[in-house]
Amino acid sequence: MSPESLSLAPWVALALFVFATSITPGPNNLMLTVTGAQFGLRATVPAMAGILAGMSLLIGLAGAGVATLLLTAPGLEPALRALGLGYLLWLAWKLCAPDARLDSREIRRPLTMTEAILFQFANPKAWMMAMTAASTFLPGLLPATSGNQTTATLAVALCFMLIGGPCIACWAILGAALQCWLRQGSRLRRFNIVMGLLLAVTALGMTWI
Repeated sequence: MSPESLSLAPWVALALFVFATSITPGPNNLMLTVTGAQFGLRATVPAMAGILAGMSLLIGLAGAGVATLLLTAPGLEPALRALGLGYLLWLAWKLCAPDARLDSREIRRPLTMTEAILFQFANPKAWMMAMTAASTFLPGLLPATSGNQTTATLAVALCFMLIGGPCIACWAILGAALQCWLRQGSRLRRFNIVMGLLLAVTALGMTWI
């Protein structure tokens, strides 16, 4: 086996990319924080699992070239961006709306695993992460997998689970830690407004990159 195939540089670069993109604020992490604050850590686990599964699905599509093919179709990328932005802004409004309370119907339950998986398709940051991983880091991993595209793609997805999982869990834990404090007075209301505004700003920023 050649020294090139044994090189750790591509793996380290991928790991750093996954960590940096998974730990920083984004639609996923903001929603996990809100969910943890409103329903507790245990109720947030299905959403975390859905995020990781959804990211793995996007990475699989990107690795297979399907995502690139879809995004190069005339008019499809702007349409997907608009739909994703509209959905995220709708969620942000639900958080900021005057009647957004812990027991309001709009936020009466946390995201299910299936909903969290589908949420990735409306999340511009998730698309960016998957496309960058496939286009930038996947080629560097091919020598270590004997040129097997499927194995390399699975390795990238596994890296997102092993490194990204603890990163997104930190945001859910943060929300759960604030749960009791937020139940006092109007703190939950202010918290929802702040998180809603952050979600809107993040969505707008990521959508038009």
